[in-house]
Amino acid sequence: MKRIISIVAIALLTFGVLVFAHGDMDHVLGTVTKIVGNVVTVEKDGKATKVVLAAFTTYEANGAAGKQSDLMVGDRVVIHAMKMDGKETAHTVRLVHPHK
Repeated sequence: MKRIISIVAIALLTFGVLVFAHGDMDHVLGTVTKIVGNVVTVEKDGKATKVVLAAFTTYEANGAAGKQSDLMVGDRVVIHAMKMDGKETAHTVRLVHPHK
């Protein structure tokens, strides 16, 4: 019984950390529909969100370290963003090229 309680406690702590891992950041999920300079437009369910790509933004492409130039129209993304100067600004961008 103690073992089950320990497993449940560890699972709750693990999932709790994941839920709060990005604090007050917004999650922008969807498909890249447009890239103009350092602004990417992500669309999901007909709703478009523009996100600014900053110098501090980090990238992960298909599970490996990436860079801004890896980002292409048609990629599926998860962007963790924060409001800066009234605009969504990317902290991290995780992308998957649909053709890879």
